[in-house]
Amino acid sequence: MTHALEESLFSPEQLVSELKFDSRALGLPEKSVEPIIERVLRSVLDWLETREIITRADLERVVGLELDKYSPDLAFVYRNHDKIM
Repeated sequence: MTHALEESLFSPEQLVSELKFDSRALGLPEKSVEPIIERVLRSVLDWLETREIITRADLERVVGLELDKYSPDLAFVYRNHDKIM
């Protein structure tokens, strides 16, 4: 199912890319982050199954909540990567 995200489409590949970028910024080993990203992506995709339209804020909130379960540091960077210097 394709999901409308504001005026664009949700891209699982883009989410994975963003999470890998943020994990590298933290210096987390890719091997340790891959299972986290897989779990977060699965949860987000399950959540999306019940929605037709979402906002970027919806998506970021759900991703952040899922990341909190596995890596609070990665969750923080994901939520704030546009503000971190």
